[in-house]
Amino acid sequence: MNLEIFFQLAALLFVVAAGPLVIVLLASKNGNL
Repeated sequence: MNLEIFFQLAALLFVVAAGPLVIVLLASKNGNL
């Protein structure tokens, strides 16, 4: 498997996983949950 493709997939998964997580953390910190 190509290393560049692996890093692109890892970055994509990280963004997809971190997006909702950051939103939930900000909402819980602001008390808007």
